Amino acid sequence: MREEPFDMIQRYVDYALYNIWANNRLISNLSEQDEQLLTEELIGSYPTIQKTILHIWYAESGWLSRLKGNGWDVKKVTEFSGTNEELFKGWQKTSGDFKDFTYNADLEKTIQFEHKGERFSIPTREIIQTVFNHGSFHRGQVVIMMRQLGINKISQTDYIEWVREKERGNI
Repeated sequence: MREEPFDMIQRYVDYALYNIWANNRLISNLSEQDEQLLTEELIGSYPTIQKTILHIWYAESGWLSRLKGNGWDVKKVTEFSGTNEELFKGWQKTSGDFKDFTYNADLEKTIQFEHKGERFSIPTREIIQTVFNHGSFHRGQVVIMMRQLGINKISQTDYIEWVREKERGNI
C-alpha cells in the first residue's frame, strides 16, 4: 500500500521528534556527570563522549546546511570550545532546526553534492533518514562509553520506547 505525501512527511517529522527526544534523554543523563568525565579517553569511533557528541552535532549541522542549499557549513561545530552545557544547547538547537526543516521539506528534491571526489544526487528523504540513523548509531556508542565509565543511570533511547511514551501520552 502506498502512503500519501502527508503521511510520508509525518513519518519523517516523527523521526525528527524521536531524534530530539533521544538526544534530550542522553543529555539529561550526561548533565548529571562531572564535566571532566565526558573528556575521559575510551575506545570508540571517537576517543571521548564529548567528541562523539561533537561528531553527531557536526553531521546534523552539515547535512542541514547542505539541505538548505548552503553547502557543508559546520563552522559553529568545528570552532566550538565551550562547556558541555553549551555543547548540549548547540546540539539541541540544531536538532530543533532540523525538525523545523523536516516539517516543510520537499522529500523528493534531490540534493547534489560532492563527497571525496565523487558527485552524488540524493533525495532529501534519504539524507534526513541518514541523519537520524547516524544519530542513533552514535548515541549507542555514547551509551557504551558511559557504561565503561561506570555510569549506571542511562535512559532508554530506543525508537520503540519513544513510541510507547507517545502511546502513554507522556510525549
